[in-house]
Amino acid sequence: MKRRLLVHVDDDPDLAFLLERGLSVSGISNWSFQFIEGGAAALEYLERVKAGDAEAPTLLLLDIKMPKVNGFDVLQWVNQNLPGIPAIMLSSSELIEDRLRARDLGSRGYFSKGNIFTELFEFLRAWDETAFAHRDGTVQVQANREQ
Repeated sequence: MKRRLLVHVDDDPDLAFLLERGLSVSGISNWSFQFIEGGAAALEYLERVKAGDAEAPTLLLLDIKMPKVNGFDVLQWVNQNLPGIPAIMLSSSELIEDRLRARDLGSRGYFSKGNIFTELFEFLRAWDETAFAHRDGTVQVQANREQ
């Protein structure tokens, strides 16, 4: 089965380490993991994806609360510029307002950091059965070189 790229955008490298470690011991072997520290760095990476200079992620995993450029900012940019890339939120916020805003901006899921990734790992295991995963489990992104 083709490996899928999970890109985790967060301002906490310790959490990223735990998530990557959890993926490796959970038996979810068809996902590769890439950590990007902060929203500004995520937008730089996504600009390269848009230009065709970087691999498009299969799934973006966004934290909401990050300094300067937050997860909502990244999510909004993705939906305006690379709508073929699905994104989900992984946040410590349990506020219903945050959940609704994430949904309204196009998030495909919302997971709490407090549950030790259990729900997130189940989501990743069932990726192929989800309605927004493409038939072959990859995301097709056309480079926009007109700008």
